[in-house]
Amino acid sequence: MKNRCILASVLSAFALIGVANAQSSSGNLGVSANVQGSINLTFVTDGSGIAVTGTTTSTASLPFSNVQMYGGSVPGNVTKTLHGTTSFDLVTPFDVRVDLANSASANYALTALLATPDATNTWTIGTNNLSAGLTASAIGTAVSYGSAVAYTLTLNVPSGESAGSISNSIGFTATAN
Repeated sequence: MKNRCILASVLSAFALIGVANAQSSSGNLGVSANVQGSINLTFVTDGSGIAVTGTTTSTASLPFSNVQMYGGSVPGNVTKTLHGTTSFDLVTPFDVRVDLANSASANYALTALLATPDATNTWTIGTNNLSAGLTASAIGTAVSYGSAVAYTLTLNVPSGESAGSISNSIGFTATAN
């Protein structure tokens, strides 16, 4: 028993010596960030419009699929209007949502620009003809943040257009006011 007490005392002494001789260091880490205001534009399927592929993203599409001037079927939530024998329109609403973070901006302006000019078909959003594709058209000037806003796309296809794919892209830019 005596040996055990001596051993325990020796071990305790070594433990104390180890703690007393422990090495340590300390430091401080400074943290800084420069927060800048930002806005986020996304496309959303309108309840009355064709389903937007990529809804709630900033890269989306409106897939009209196969359409024809006479007969055929029209995709759900798309309106087809004939203009005599000269052309037909495909019309559907879609929504744009712009969210704001870290900014005091009260609202935003929205512009649209057709990526590739189209001298055959007519592309409009609301009453803005985008077909020339040369300059962006203002489609909203003091739009509120945080809710989906409906816009209407009309694609007018003349009867002289060749059968085949019609494809283009419309670039949207939201600018904080």
